[in-house]
Amino acid sequence: MNLFPLTRQNSRLGQAIAASVMLGAASVASADPVSLTLEYTCPFPLIGNQPIRATINADLPTTIQAGEPTPAFGIEAVTLVNEDSRLGLKLVGSETIEGKAFSTTNVILPGRVQPLNVELDLPPSQIPNVSGPFEVIATGVQPPLLFDNDDVGMGRIEVNELVLDLVARTASGQIAPPPIGEFVANCTLNPGQNNVLQTFEVVGDEPVLEPRVRVAPEAVDFGSVVAGLTAERTVTISNTGNAALGVNGIFLDGGDAASFMETNNCTTVAPGSSCAVTLTYFPAGEGVQATTLVVESSDPNNATVEVPVSGRAIAAPVAEISVSPESVNFGAVNQGQTANRSVTVSNLGSAALNIIGINLSGDTNSEFFQSHNCALVMPAASCTVDLGYTPVAEGNSSASLVIESDDPDQPSVSVALSGQGLPTGGGNDFVLDVLLNLEGSTFIKAAGSSLALDGYIDASLKLATGEFTADMVLNPTRGSFQLIQGFRRIVGIADVEFEQVSQTVGLLDNNTLTAQAEVMVSVPKAQVSLFGLRLPIGGGKNCRTSESVVIDLVSPTGEFDALLGGPVSGTYSIPPLRNCGLLTDVLNMFMTGSGNTIDLVLTPDF
Repeated sequence: MNLFPLTRQNSRLGQAIAASVMLGAASVASADPVSLTLEYTCPFPLIGNQPIRATINADLPTTIQAGEPTPAFGIEAVTLVNEDSRLGLKLVGSETIEGKAFSTTNVILPGRVQPLNVELDLPPSQIPNVSGPFEVIATGVQPPLLFDNDDVGMGRIEVNELVLDLVARTASGQIAPPPIGEFVANCTLNPGQNNVLQTFEVVGDEPVLEPRVRVAPEAVDFGSVVAGLTAERTVTISNTGNAALGVNGIFLDGGDAASFMETNNCTTVAPGSSCAVTLTYFPAGEGVQATTLVVESSDPNNATVEVPVSGRAIAAPVAEISVSPESVNFGAVNQGQTANRSVTVSNLGSAALNIIGINLSGDTNSEFFQSHNCALVMPAASCTVDLGYTPVAEGNSSASLVIESDDPDQPSVSVALSGQGLPTGGGNDFVLDVLLNLEGSTFIKAAGSSLALDGYIDASLKLATGEFTADMVLNPTRGSFQLIQGFRRIVGIADVEFEQVSQTVGLLDNNTLTAQAEVMVSVPKAQVSLFGLRLPIGGGKNCRTSESVVIDLVSPTGEFDALLGGPVSGTYSIPPLRNCGLLTDVLNMFMTGSGNTIDLVLTPDF
């Protein structure tokens, strides 16, 4: 429950807190408009961490006179409370909301850091009884600030953390029940952001002229570089002060300094200017090399700056072969007929892979044949080996596809090939028993979500006619669902079970499968999540469909094998549920109806 959603569109709390820090500091020079957008993560009761984005807009000075106090400034922050928060407050009997907000902001000065903890008061605000968002207003005052001659120089304003301390009260004035009644949200500034709102200069009666050195980046990592090659990076030396900066020395010191070289054009750097240092990495062998770039200058406060420099030397690129699949089973094939498969040869290495030869070996390799387009396979590329199997006799056949390449670790890769030749004129009484695993999902249209499915099919296939019967077992599963009630989305979880009513029957014709399955669907448990609480809405051991569910399944044309399986899909309707408790009608809202789909992949159990 996000009680205070500080978005750019609907809240100015974050920007009012942060901008207030320096609104009172414009005492000697005209102010410049500045803008800064920051993102926070705030933990709230029930719903956990929530993202907050605050856009800070203010008129802040670039020059401040030392010794002159800044005036105090009033602060007003308007926050829009959303409907979910209003409803959550009302559910625990809240009538008003009040509290405080705190922002931690630092003023970074040349010799010190001045933290500013800005406090805003949120007086009791009425929570409306009607639906919709409502506004609350927080106010506060920033006391005067004073800088002295020790602060003369460049400074900056950094916006940091945010804390919300809130109390919700009932009509009697009592604190509402926890966890909404009284809580503190310590909001964290997300890392990796520029949180500098403004830079400014504190001036005294006699400005001090001094150079200021800045070296960027603070560390140099060349990453991985192949041994024998080179890589370059640039380091910039800048003068952020108001006097000329003398660069007295730049050199590499310690560690693997011999693996690196520096060149530069740095002598004297004027205020606001910079010069460049070029670093070159000469990797050798394998492993990490590191040293330190040392910059010596006339900056009185930072005469020596050290920049860590590192790189990793790696060996020359090599080819790496990968073959998929690692074995090929052609399944049961009639004598004289041909089944086709393929193998993919990929290069996972960093150098080109040279395919030296591809051949078949084994006692029955004459029943197998291959053709390919493999020669030179570039990194991240692949080629295909087309395979065929034509049995000439009844029984099992096997061979090996041998792929030879210049992969230094696997110069030869073998792929096992197998198939089964069926008897000629097998007769109407020849039955093939097949056990196939199944895995996939079903989409429940009413719930708008999918359930994962797994299980197996134990089938008997008449080879002469292609007719089959099977026991289909679907394991219990669990899925989520959602209901839209007005402007509210209700999320729930349901346990679903399947019970076979009769055997699955169908026909396998020219490697195309059509089938029909009949099951009962049960929902032993269902619950919804509301305001962070899980509430049961029905189910039970007798909660099931009023009649059986009939599922019509079909495979893509020519893509189903009796022994190897393949993909199947279908559609079905779910009849109304019965005996599911007082909320049976609610369950039926997200379970029953037509337009449901099922997609399965059947694979051999071996």
